[in-house]
Amino acid sequence: MDEKKLMEKYDKLNRRIRRYFAGFFTDTQITSIQALILHYIIVESETRDIFPKDLEEFLEVKGSSVTSLISNLERNGYLRRESLASDGRYKKLVLTEQTLEIKDDITQRISEYMQSIFAGISEYDLKVFEKVILQMTENTK
Repeated sequence: MDEKKLMEKYDKLNRRIRRYFAGFFTDTQITSIQALILHYIIVESETRDIFPKDLEEFLEVKGSSVTSLISNLERNGYLRRESLASDGRYKKLVLTEQTLEIKDDITQRISEYMQSIFAGISEYDLKVFEKVILQMTENTK
């Protein structure tokens, strides 16, 4: 196997997927990364409080990058930080009414993206793909 050619294909696919995902939000006022963050909070906040640290882990980025993303979403009225009553040092992320109004649209667009990206791929191939992703993830630790 020519690993160099394989990595070139992987890099090309990675860039294409990013552009493809971004295309699902070009006609909205939010970017694809903002949609991804809001969707994560929409889904996860149904069962627990979400904190900036959760976004760091989800996105695998540094705290300063998450702070910048949160500040931008906050400035645009999509979320706010609220102190916990039990410990004021911790700020949970809370969706605003503005986000709740577009929640279904965000969820629908991400669902359409996911359905389209995996269209025509067999269950077996998806399991192999998952196995490869998990091994590559392990190799990068």
